[in-house]
Amino acid sequence: MEITETTEFLIRTGLNKLLEIKDSDIRILTLQQTRDAIDKSIHIGGAFSATIPLVALYYGGMMQYDVANPTQRGQDMFVLSKGHAVAAIASMYADLGYFDRSVLKNSRGAESILNGHPGPILPGFHLSTGPLGQGLSAAQGLALVG
Repeated sequence: MEITETTEFLIRTGLNKLLEIKDSDIRILTLQQTRDAIDKSIHIGGAFSATIPLVALYYGGMMQYDVANPTQRGQDMFVLSKGHAVAAIASMYADLGYFDRSVLKNSRGAESILNGHPGPILPGFHLSTGPLGQGLSAAQGLALVG
């Protein structure tokens, strides 16, 4: 079957609509996480500003990853440099199945894996981030070692 320009346009349009829906789903999960957070101090603005690029990367087919084995070598790694936006990626990782959505309900709790910044305790993360700009140098180091 030959793919015409019209077919390509329709496929792109359909994918964009699906990504818009997924973006809304992740934002709703993030709002619920904010509502349920133990200390009510989730950085919602930072999380929302990260949602569109995260959805594009993970749901748009740009990254290769294995939810069942997140530490397996050879997959793409994502470094969240602005660690305070962890609520967005936590919502997305729960949606993808890295961990159960119930984990989002005690975000920021003393015994929660969601403590305000990402770290290796959170499935799918390989390093802790927090200070702005730290992620760039850490990601470069990860890329150099392969």
